[in-house]
Amino acid sequence: MLVSFASAANSARKLAPNYRHWIEVEVPYIISTEERKHFLSLTTDEQRDSFITAFWRERNPDPSSESNSYKEEHYLRLAYANEHFGSPGEENGWRTEMGRMYIVLGKPKQKAVYHEKQNVRPIEIWFYEAQSPALPPFFYIMFFRHSGSEDWRVYSPTMDGPVALVTTGESNNDNSLALRFIRKSIGEEAAKVACTLIPGEQPNPDHFEPTMESDMMLATINDLPNNALTKAALEAKRLREHVTMSMLTGDSGTLSYSVVRDEQGRETLSYLLQAARPDARMVGQVANGSSNYDLTLRTAVMTGDGKSVYDKEEPLSGKLTEAQAEVARKKRFGAEERLPLAAGNYVLEVTLTNNLNHIASKTRTPVSVPMVNRGELGVSPLVAYAAPSPVTDAKGQLPFSFSHLRFTPRGAQTVDIRQGDRLPLVFQLWLGPKGDQAPEADKVHVRYVFGAVTASHDTPAEEREDIDATNRDAAGNLLTGHTLDTAALGAGSYRVVVSVTREADHRTAYGALNLRVIPSADYQDMWTAFGPADPEGDALDDLKRGMSAEAQGRDVEAQGFYAGAAAKTSSDTRPIERLAALLSRTRNGDALARLAEQPILLNRAAGPETLLPIVHALRDHGNTKGVVRLLEAQIKLQPPSAELYRTLADACDASGDSGRAHDLRALANGVK
Repeated sequence: MLVSFASAANSARKLAPNYRHWIEVEVPYIISTEERKHFLSLTTDEQRDSFITAFWRERNPDPSSESNSYKEEHYLRLAYANEHFGSPGEENGWRTEMGRMYIVLGKPKQKAVYHEKQNVRPIEIWFYEAQSPALPPFFYIMFFRHSGSEDWRVYSPTMDGPVALVTTGESNNDNSLALRFIRKSIGEEAAKVACTLIPGEQPNPDHFEPTMESDMMLATINDLPNNALTKAALEAKRLREHVTMSMLTGDSGTLSYSVVRDEQGRETLSYLLQAARPDARMVGQVANGSSNYDLTLRTAVMTGDGKSVYDKEEPLSGKLTEAQAEVARKKRFGAEERLPLAAGNYVLEVTLTNNLNHIASKTRTPVSVPMVNRGELGVSPLVAYAAPSPVTDAKGQLPFSFSHLRFTPRGAQTVDIRQGDRLPLVFQLWLGPKGDQAPEADKVHVRYVFGAVTASHDTPAEEREDIDATNRDAAGNLLTGHTLDTAALGAGSYRVVVSVTREADHRTAYGALNLRVIPSADYQDMWTAFGPADPEGDALDDLKRGMSAEAQGRDVEAQGFYAGAAAKTSSDTRPIERLAALLSRTRNGDALARLAEQPILLNRAAGPETLLPIVHALRDHGNTKGVVRLLEAQIKLQPPSAELYRTLADACDASGDSGRAHDLRALANGVK
């Protein structure tokens, strides 16, 4: 099995013995990569003790209890592994593959032992009922060993195959023939497990044809702390632990949003979460007496039916002068965020936590990212903006950036303005690429109408303008705007409607927002904050669009976004990992095999859930040299892995390099 966590780094070796033992021996199979890095970055024993306390507290099923059943069970498993596996008296059972499975999965529901069967190596089959949503409801783990003096190994249907389980040479490296020996010596059930570790699958009893599901499951177990479902569950517990506070849901403010397209037609949603009233507690003081604000904005993006797409967490913090702090305490607060998404309907669950007083507000809002077909006419959601004037955002990575200009939002679907103020609006026209249409398509007529929502004898105000759209971008987007003369409007509720007509075909598209004019004495201004632009930029944006397209069931679109993200990064393996998983799920073996040519796989370690499908696809295409090239690069990037060495050895044998294969098997035998 491929090992996904690194062996002890130099920073771990510098730790005091008790902390080094904790990170290397006690929790290596249950701590995530991010947690491990965080722990190793700590500089004082006080910080390390605090981390360890929080680590166990976050995993406690009953936080109100003084005991911790998760922690107690973990140490019982660790003690059992050291007592029953590994070398007697050396307490190294946790290092063995059988010990690892026991620590991660616990005691099996059932166990079948075949230690002395004719023509078959010693075998044990453990049956489990999953305790994690990341795993199948029921599954087997099969162990085997070549002799009584060797350690037990986890069996992989794809990487080992039935020939690894038999001792007779009569199988002639024929997996189907080896299955017959297993069936005759042990029985039908054991032969079935040799084909698949998933009870629900129905393998061909006469012809060995493994699927990837068993190996993908083993890869998930091997990397369970970093699995998205595991991390999501732990994050929910952390939020519960962090927010021991009031969770305000009835007075959480309002969320409005807009959607813009870039020069490639890719869409991004920006939202503004604005409080209903000023809250002086948004601003506090640090130890030296200076003023600051310190918040955390967490956004969970889900499909309309509740399927998780991705989460984003952003720190919103900064220092304020005393004059700025005094003004901020009297204004409403607004949090801004930017979310790259593919077209579709979503639900945003937004939690804003004030870290100064540990009070959080949560709101849940449906949003829609429109599908804009080539050549169609469309209008983005209207955004009312405030001073100062827009500023340049060259990379387009900040919230409410239109065509590389960042605007400070007042709101979108609903906007409040002070009586007597004018209303500046900004929006995009979606017109289609220039080459698709006649010159008349460059002429656009815009009509602005605004009037009272309630019955009124007053004629709605109207303003018009004509726009030359020749300077729209490559995707057909044109940034435009208009300042409406609303200074004469009395207090009340109004509706603003923008209609856009293209002269060439007389098609019309509409945009609208609700306007509330507030008397000057009652109007409460707003200040906003947003996080920094993500340094991973365009690559991360496409990764998120791919995740949203896949969640919407549009696999071809998701594949394009993942491929685009992979082409834009030389260090982030997540696009390749997502792409490999999608291609494996859709059984696109040709595209999977081509992933072996990606440069990032030659200089960045990839997880087993990524390597396994690619290796399998290369084998199916008879490309053993491709397997050798890929795995030779990966063994230099990965921690020592017996399974990786053995897989590469098999490929070397198949390509005629028996000497290299012999050396690799020697390395495999030296890995515990």
